[in-house]
Amino acid sequence: MARVCCIFPEVDTFLSGEQRIRVERYEPAGAGPHPALLLAHGSGGAVSYWLNRFAPQLMPFGVGLHAPYYFDKTGTVRATAETILDGQHFPAWLRALEDAVIDLRARPAVDGRRIGVLGISLGGYLAVALGIGDPTLRVVIELSGGIPPGWEDRVTAAMPPTLVLHGAEDTMVPVSEAYKLQRVLKERGARCQTEIFPRENHWFSPQAGPKLLMTCGAFLARYL
Repeated sequence: MARVCCIFPEVDTFLSGEQRIRVERYEPAGAGPHPALLLAHGSGGAVSYWLNRFAPQLMPFGVGLHAPYYFDKTGTVRATAETILDGQHFPAWLRALEDAVIDLRARPAVDGRRIGVLGISLGGYLAVALGIGDPTLRVVIELSGGIPPGWEDRVTAAMPPTLVLHGAEDTMVPVSEAYKLQRVLKERGARCQTEIFPRENHWFSPQAGPKLLMTCGAFLARYL
């Protein structure tokens, strides 16, 4: 992919039902259309942390990064074990991400045929659910997450190519979740790649950053 210059981020909103959802957009310069990656943050709502790690790496290659504040859908600022498992918030957050994809496809500067999702922790579970429900997505990258409980039988061979990334010493989401997702994807004939990082916990250390970014970049270059 050709290198291009970058522009400053834009703060925008889109509608999900009756709710306005904030979204932070980092788009390459030029009229496009360009591929785009949806970023699904984790339970703490730390959008900027992950944007700052991934956006500078993606934008020089003409890939936009769009990070919706999907907690806006439920009027919350972070997730707890109760809200994740209550059967109401997770579907609402997923709907916000589904509407974020619809919004992306309507943007003239975005190539609607080349949209993927990158999810971290809780966002990783949501990214997998989004990919299960929308096989037209080009890629799913799941970091420190897994497959939502009870969704195993929904996976088919049409699932977008999925990259599973996990720390071997994750004490928040055990690495067994990554292996479970890998097993389900392979059993259903879906394309997947799994990278387990030795000695890494839930939040990857700066030392793991270069390999993490290179692994994501190679996967995106292949499928996005």
